[in-house]
Amino acid sequence: MLGKLLLIVFIGILFLVVNPGKSYPQIDSDAVDILDRMSDIVTSLESCSFTLKTEYDIYSDRFGLVKHSDAASVYLKAPDKMLVNKKGDIGEKNLYYNGKTLTYYSADNNKYATIPALSTIMETIDSVHNEYGIDFPAADIFYPDLADELIEISDNLSNLGITLVNERKCYHIAGNTDELTYQIWITDDNFLPIKMAIVYTNRVGCPQYEALFLNWNLNPVLEDSMFDFKVPDGAVKIKINKKSN
Repeated sequence: MLGKLLLIVFIGILFLVVNPGKSYPQIDSDAVDILDRMSDIVTSLESCSFTLKTEYDIYSDRFGLVKHSDAASVYLKAPDKMLVNKKGDIGEKNLYYNGKTLTYYSADNNKYATIPALSTIMETIDSVHNEYGIDFPAADIFYPDLADELIEISDNLSNLGITLVNERKCYHIAGNTDELTYQIWITDDNFLPIKMAIVYTNRVGCPQYEALFLNWNLNPVLEDSMFDFKVPDGAVKIKINKKSN
């Protein structure tokens, strides 16, 4: 009996030596279930529109992190239509995706660029991010496998309970990875996302990104023609350079 006990103790000590300070992801199944329900709702929509208000930090050598903001009207029609009209500190910018091409238009200087697109909204967003380095942080909520992806990369993922956002009761989901911390607020009645926050802990000053999803309109009638870019008079076509590897 004593020999077995000593063997168990020895194995335990050996495990601590081989795995010093090893930690394992802490994944809350309740948080996963809430994220899955949100994904089921947003990915089942045939179309939707919402207002997206964002605040984000840009690093300045003079001032450090400087807060910026903008507001966008977003229109999505599954599986291959997207229109974003954005106004804010960076001016007025629009994105048109009609299932074949993605067009970026700057109303401030009347310039536009068109690039080939893939066959779905999410594939196009991924492609544009990978090839051109353009970020779409708020688009993460539309990934059908969002919960699975967060489980794979997160050190922690938890449901922090019910809180209020714009006087609406929301589940407060939080997690972190090696590169960032994230929070998502999801309404407790229809499981729509209402707020999202990211802190990039691997970047200088830990810049933040925050998005509010307002004025949700579910399954509106959206004509295909609204997603086609019509070149304005005098507009100049430019080229978007791919990011360097």
